Amino acid sequence: MSEPSVGLDRQHDGLTWKFRVRVTPKAKKASVGGLHDGALKVSVHAVPEGGKANKAVIASLAKWLGVSKSRVTITAGDTARLKMVQVEFNSTGEMDDAETKLKKELA
Repeated sequence: MSEPSVGLDRQHDGLTWKFRVRVTPKAKKASVGGLHDGALKVSVHAVPEGGKANKAVIASLAKWLGVSKSRVTITAGDTARLKMVQVEFNSTGEMDDAETKLKKELA
């Protein structure tokens, strides 16, 4: 199910979210926030070599959403800037907290 009110093309099923991210590797400032064609923008310091940028994206998203790194997975786009990410939450409360943060950031 998509959430057009937030602007992020996101699907959720139970306690799992799937959404696209647009990655900027080798960024001066690491950040999460903003949209690019319906994808969440993620900037990381890491270079796109040997999976370093992907690991940094997972770490940044996990911290930003308040979940452990093991519950954030890149499901498509390992070598592309545009990636599909899956996040699994432990509870509806945890998911609601992430939803609130997402709405605040993208409003």
